Amino acid sequence: MQFSNILKMTVMAFTVIFLSACMYPESQRAGQVPSESQVEMVQQAVDRFREDTEGLLPIRTVSDTREYFEYQIDFERLVPEYLDERPSISYEAGGYYQFVILDAEDDPTVRLADLRITEEIRSLQLRVDGMGEHVEFEETIGPNVYKLDLDFYNLTENPTVTSPYSGGTLNIYYSGGEDFIVDYREEIGRMIEENDLEFETGDDARQVLYEYTPVVPIYSPEITVDENNDPIFMTSVHRSAQ
Repeated sequence: MQFSNILKMTVMAFTVIFLSACMYPESQRAGQVPSESQVEMVQQAVDRFREDTEGLLPIRTVSDTREYFEYQIDFERLVPEYLDERPSISYEAGGYYQFVILDAEDDPTVRLADLRITEEIRSLQLRVDGMGEHVEFEETIGPNVYKLDLDFYNLTENPTVTSPYSGGTLNIYYSGGEDFIVDYREEIGRMIEENDLEFETGDDARQVLYEYTPVVPIYSPEITVDENNDPIFMTSVHRSAQ
């Protein structure tokens, strides 16, 4: 078989993988924030566990150091003494959410990471890896943030994921750190406007996402605001402005 034919078959295989990851049933792609009752139930269990263990957290040791994934709840330590069963929306029970803990040192708070985003990012990474050693860009979106060359990767539109906050679409871009990122600026801007919030340049505005909903913005670069209170990608210049 000629090399050109092998390459074509390889590209087609990665295309199938990518599309299958994006084509969730409509009920799975609704993007609606899950009921906070299950999050509150787990929060209460975590609080009781801490009281009984003099401050320990029911978390498992993980090598995953991505932001928001450092402290993953270990339901083996909560069920059945503190919880009757694993929450139905949890990954461990066949759901799409990883229960995580934020602010583990000072105020351990239970939140959710939408793993459907992880799967779509992985599928896109496979596609890009299968098309060559170097990543091809089409344009610069922001400081250290780039849009893929859609023609090169045989894409008709920019890759997106379903927002866990609104059910809309969020663009996926590539960062100079050789990672894919999800652009949450529109969601942050909407929440700032709806809740009449004010930030200063240099503040991490992503906090509105997990303070007003139970879901954390995974694969997000740091985002702050400009002089008009509009969300922008954070840079070292913005941090020094504080």
